[in-house]
Amino acid sequence: MASITFPTAGKSFLQSFPPATFKSNSEKVGPLLFERDNISYNKCCNRNLTAVNIATRLPVIVPPQPEKETSSERNLAAWTSIRQERWEGELTVEGEIPKWLSGTYLRNGPGLWHIENYNFRHLFDGYATLVRLHFENGRLIAGHRQIESDAYKAAKRNKKLCYREFSEVPKPDNFLSYVGELANLFSGASLTDNANTGVVKLGDGRVVCLTETIKGSIVIDHNTLETIGKFEYSDSLGGLIHSAHPIVTDLEFLTLLPDLINPGYLVVRMEPGSNERKVIGRVDCRGGPSPGWVHSFPVTEHYVVVPEMPLRYCAQNLLKAEPTPLYKFQWHPESKGFMHVMCKASGKIVASVEVPLFVTFHFINAYEVEDEDGRVTAVIADCCEHNSDTTILEKLKLQNLRSFSGEDVLPDARFIIPLDGSPSGKLEAALEPDHHGRGMDMCSINPAYLGKKYRYAYACGAKRPCNFPNTLTKLDLVEKTAKNWHDAGAIPSEPFFVARPGATEEDEGVVISMVSEKSGDGYALLLDGSTFEEIARAKFPYGLPYGLHGCWVPKS
Repeated sequence: MASITFPTAGKSFLQSFPPATFKSNSEKVGPLLFERDNISYNKCCNRNLTAVNIATRLPVIVPPQPEKETSSERNLAAWTSIRQERWEGELTVEGEIPKWLSGTYLRNGPGLWHIENYNFRHLFDGYATLVRLHFENGRLIAGHRQIESDAYKAAKRNKKLCYREFSEVPKPDNFLSYVGELANLFSGASLTDNANTGVVKLGDGRVVCLTETIKGSIVIDHNTLETIGKFEYSDSLGGLIHSAHPIVTDLEFLTLLPDLINPGYLVVRMEPGSNERKVIGRVDCRGGPSPGWVHSFPVTEHYVVVPEMPLRYCAQNLLKAEPTPLYKFQWHPESKGFMHVMCKASGKIVASVEVPLFVTFHFINAYEVEDEDGRVTAVIADCCEHNSDTTILEKLKLQNLRSFSGEDVLPDARFIIPLDGSPSGKLEAALEPDHHGRGMDMCSINPAYLGKKYRYAYACGAKRPCNFPNTLTKLDLVEKTAKNWHDAGAIPSEPFFVARPGATEEDEGVVISMVSEKSGDGYALLLDGSTFEEIARAKFPYGLPYGLHGCWVPKS
């Protein structure tokens, strides 16, 4: 994690449950009964957990074509294609789900990594699998369903890859089809709409799944997980890509649109109920032949922070038929790294500073620092930083994730990048990196503290040796400490914090995660947001693929 401190030019103002149902490709209910297994609990959990309800029966499962495995592979479902297209049912709960937890947690991520006998290369290539955990009155209904993007439907229909994914390119039948595919690339027609990265609830209640292509914005029904259709922007801003992680609140939707022709970024806002993005302002890049990758970005109460990373988009790599070492990007250390701060109200750039080279997927939060007279003197922006090491992309190839042999290969992650108010910034650690295992990512915070000074963050950390984050970690940025949850051999997904209604403390709530066990099974997990001890878990009928990011839809 890293914090970036920016000098600024002063403050600019601006239901009850229906009966459980089961769905599969064949719409048949099978004879299998999901029985609770004996579960061994982590030493950090000092609660005596008991079953409080009975799991429902499962449909017949028809697994896809098995993928080739090596003798060194662990039996993790995290990196294995989902067993079937859909499933829904009630789970047995071990422990006790708080009665106040009422709503739906949605998690999106790649979940199908093959077409027929062809296996994809990279974690980010997989077709999107949306998982639903619905909590009400201490009960838990779970389900999953594939997002029906054009890319996914075309692959099913034609039994082959039809759109360009993160590392995969359709194989042309002949030279003419190759030329046609290149023409479609320039127009954006061949880019994927596989919305496999995140899911957000807009201020008007619509739920949208997202990826980095603008066409990959897909509206879903959060109750049934049904794909409703494309989220069509009504403005004329155009472009092919945007940040995969917009900032979404009940009041606004903020995102960045990289300009690949005249290197820079448009900062845009969309109001609830609208599909029209309006430009706040533009940032011109200070270095490099193209904009830096902007997978995510942070905001404060009054500012948008625009990162310019030296890992930059590369049009030449996009045109190639086979993946390059950095896929759609190129590393340009000579172009340097920068951070820009834009006033939300005026669109004016109030700071633009050079920072040390950095590589990050995810920013966590940002906030303003005021002097004793209430004037903003700096901005702190926290992120998960990978030691400016671009090999993190190579580490996420499925072959590498599936073949861990005990060698510790997870890159270290620095924790804070502050910019001290001068034209150049510094790189500092917020706390001793060994507290979180020198490998941290996939963070969440209490959303009430978005853009404000905060104390706690929840993340995936590392218990070494490992080749992927394998713990859940609660970070205390005031006391400079961390608490860790670990299930040996398991891979937990992003910890998502849900605050208790009426809470008065920042960490008063629960943390939701989904865990892939080394046995091939998996379970939903609830931790107490304050003590970080386990309060409940519910075993899935089978292990689920590793998911990326989620959102909370409270019960109306």
